[in-house]
Amino acid sequence: MSIYLVKPDLMHFEQYNDMMREWVLSGTRIAPWFLDEPFGKIEDFAAFIRMLDNCEHGKLDDKYCSTTSYFVFDDDDTLVGAASLRHYLTIDGFNTFGHIGFGIRPSLRNKGYATLVLRLLLEQAKTRNIHKVLLGALDSNAAACRVIEKCGGILENTVANPANNNEMINRYWIIIK
Repeated sequence: MSIYLVKPDLMHFEQYNDMMREWVLSGTRIAPWFLDEPFGKIEDFAAFIRMLDNCEHGKLDDKYCSTTSYFVFDDDDTLVGAASLRHYLTIDGFNTFGHIGFGIRPSLRNKGYATLVLRLLLEQAKTRNIHKVLLGALDSNAAACRVIEKCGGILENTVANPANNNEMINRYWIIIK
């Protein structure tokens, strides 16, 4: 099994919508931050892609940092999930979840994709000279915590997220050599 990262593109419209319909129907939390419900019109999806491109190049509100967003495909060209890499940490709430966010569509979980995604994102971080990576995972998401630990994550602390009913977030550091 192999996967690869690509930046979102208009040609992914149908696969994105299929993945997001599945996610919404599952009732599970959607991650990373940029995923949302399916788009009704391709024009709305195009605006979404422009927003992600602007975010990568720092053309958003000053409280947000530059972030590269990816779709994750497997070797059968199936959209299996999404991921994001923040280029630096900010003082506000993004510090809670850190540099990296990732999510795997519900029907493809527990197959090893999340570990592969995190490893690819750590490689991307290294290319950006980020050698100490902060990751956050909900304390209730044991699978995400295991993936982070499997990839070298060392638990720093657990903090309450005041933006979401004080849900507890485990914060890990990974040192990239």
